[in-house]
Amino acid sequence: MRLLLAFLAAVLLAVTAAPGAARAQLQVSRSPATAPTLGTTIRGSSATTFSISTAGAVTRVSGNAIRLSNAGVTTPTVTVSCGLLNISGLCALRHVRITITPVTGAGPASITRFRMGTLSGASYRSGSAPADASSISFDLQPLGLFGTATFHLGMDVLMAANASSGVYGFDYLVTAEFVL
Repeated sequence: MRLLLAFLAAVLLAVTAAPGAARAQLQVSRSPATAPTLGTTIRGSSATTFSISTAGAVTRVSGNAIRLSNAGVTTPTVTVSCGLLNISGLCALRHVRITITPVTGAGPASITRFRMGTLSGASYRSGSAPADASSISFDLQPLGLFGTATFHLGMDVLMAANASSGVYGFDYLVTAEFVL
């Protein structure tokens, strides 16, 4: 009991003595840290869309480019957490807004649509998952102290017409912020 009281006193002292240090913001991590790769694709004469499900299955939904592999990919797992010392951020009380946007202009492959997988460790403020869209923004109920929310992310990737055969990267950004 004394040890617990000493720990709580130390945390309270840290919050009041060095408020900047105790204000750890929401932390966002992606695993893997990069977007999935389609592997080698062979040039198509028309723009081609490959759809990556939240389970990692890849299908060509339009166009005529060819993906050499028929194996699935590792879909990103996104984790949002409050961190150890986010007492002043009021993780237990404040809603969290997650925004997912594609990075554009990085080459002939780009993300055109995102889809949410199953959310665990939290619940949607609206009660349901956001619809598939080119950018997604949604709010979560408060995560609670030491809380963590996790979800898989599926996406559609557009390969430009007449892109040289090869392996192309594409990327996206995930941000998290507290909202009222």
